[in-house]
Amino acid sequence: MDLIRISDSKLKVMLSQTDMERYALDGDRIDYDNTETRRAFWCILDEAKHRTGFDAAGDRVFIQVYQSRNGGCEMYVTKLCGEGGDGGQETSRPIGEERVYCRFESLSDLIGGCLHLRRAGYRGKSFAYYSEEAADRYYLSLSLGGRTGVGRSGVKGLTEYGRWAEGRLLSSYIAEHCRALCEGDAVETLAELA
Repeated sequence: MDLIRISDSKLKVMLSQTDMERYALDGDRIDYDNTETRRAFWCILDEAKHRTGFDAAGDRVFIQVYQSRNGGCEMYVTKLCGEGGDGGQETSRPIGEERVYCRFESLSDLIGGCLHLRRAGYRGKSFAYYSEEAADRYYLSLSLGGRTGVGRSGVKGLTEYGRWAEGRLLSSYIAEHCRALCEGDAVETLAELA
């Protein structure tokens, strides 16, 4: 297992196929509602604390998991300070939930996109980021499906404001080169600014 502490609030974890077997994780069926998955994640985070000093025990965390072709996976762990709640140890979304990203060239476009989504009935978790490298890069991360997200048809009009951002390394770029504007409720918060 390789660990990279990106910042005080962000950690990258790279698990090999052997690591996945060690923690009894199946990349196709990772679900935080499963007790075994929770136990594995907190064992991994406990090891990360001892090896890197990254301590997530007192914070809510947002975990993104991406399967690797070699049977392993990459995990990005972000502490959600100031998210409210009881400070419990839980993720802000189910791990298996499909996420999509949209890129915007201005803050006003991002706000307009969030207003569109709110009007379309989007109620899922949403995260907004801005690039520290380029003034014209804003990202919105959305959940699709499930109880709180919307289907692809509900986000179709979003391309009037931005464009879909894809790529295997996009989440890594966001984790390493972007700052969060809103975490968890970006659509609702930014739509209020329209």
